[in-house]
Amino acid sequence: MSATQISELQATEPEYLNKIARVIARNADLQQELQNLMATWEAERSQLRTRIVQLEHSLVEIIERSGNPLRNTQSSEEKLRLIEEAKQEWTAQWKAERDRLKDEVTRLRRLSVR
Repeated sequence: MSATQISELQATEPEYLNKIARVIARNADLQQELQNLMATWEAERSQLRTRIVQLEHSLVEIIERSGNPLRNTQSSEEKLRLIEEAKQEWTAQWKAERDRLKDEVTRLRRLSVR
């Protein structure tokens, strides 16, 4: 490198260092702004979730107080569905036990014939 090139590099070095310092400072400012916006967003989100829960509870209370016949019908239908499911489960268990006992009887009869 020639002396001229070295002096040109030395002359532009402070300019580049200044630009780098400004970029770093701007980056730090932007990161801080992002942090502030994220905190604000989280606070608003939390408030909205709280409000949604409050509204849901209010709706449930209103429905319960109204004596809504549709709700009563759904409750009765739900009870019937649960009873039917329990009956089906019991029937399946009973059939499985009956089949197991039939197999055992058949096995014992074969042993007694020998």
